[in-house]
Amino acid sequence: MKTLFAVSFMVGIFVVSGLTVCMAEMWPLKIERVDVLSQGQMFMSAGLAYEKNREYMGNEYDNVRLAPFGLRYGLGDSVEAGGFLSYSSNSANDDGAPDKSGLEGVTFFGKLSINNNFAIQVGGTFLGDDSVAPYANDGLDIFVNVPMQLKLGQGMLYGQFGYRVQGGDYDGTSYFNYGIGYGKPFSKQLALNVELVGEEFQRNTQHARLSPRGKLSGQ
Repeated sequence: MKTLFAVSFMVGIFVVSGLTVCMAEMWPLKIERVDVLSQGQMFMSAGLAYEKNREYMGNEYDNVRLAPFGLRYGLGDSVEAGGFLSYSSNSANDDGAPDKSGLEGVTFFGKLSINNNFAIQVGGTFLGDDSVAPYANDGLDIFVNVPMQLKLGQGMLYGQFGYRVQGGDYDGTSYFNYGIGYGKPFSKQLALNVELVGEEFQRNTQHARLSPRGKLSGQ
C-alpha cells in the first residue's frame, strides 16, 4: 500500500518596525495569502517539506524540498513583490525513480490585493534543472494564482486556485494547482494551520492528488 507522509514547517522573520502587529497575522504554509505587507515592510521565509513514497511512472522515491527560501517586500497598501528559490533532494526507492538533486528554480512575483477576500499573484520561474523531480524547470515558467480567504470566527478559511505554463523542454505543458486551508491563532506567538494542496497531472508526477499538510507555527 502506497503511503504519503509529509512534514513541513515555515519560519518567518520580520526585519521592519511594527513587529508585534505583524506577528498576529495568519501565514499559510503552501497556499499564497491574500494580505500584502505594508509599504516598506520586508519578510524572510524558509520552508522544509518531506514526502515519502512519492510516485513517478509507477516508481517510488523520497523527496526533501527546501521551499520556499525567499524574501517579500511591501511596495504600497495593496502591492507586494518578492522572490524565492526551491531546492529538491531525492532518494530512489525503485529502479528508474528520480534520484537526482538540485535547484528547482528561482521565482520572482508580484501580488495585488484586490480586497479583504481576494488577491492576484503573477510570476515566473527560471534557472532550474530539467532533470530534478518533482517540479522540474527548463526555460521560463509563467504562473498566475488567485488567493482567497474568509474570516470565520477567530480563525481563517483560505484557499488558492492557479495555473502554470512551462517553457523550455516542457513547452506546451501546463497545469492547474489548488488548495484549501484553515488557520486559527491561539496567541500572537502561536497559530495552527491545516492545509490540503494538489495539482493537475503534469510531467514528473504520476497523477494528480491532494497532499495533506499541517503546520503548528510559533512566531
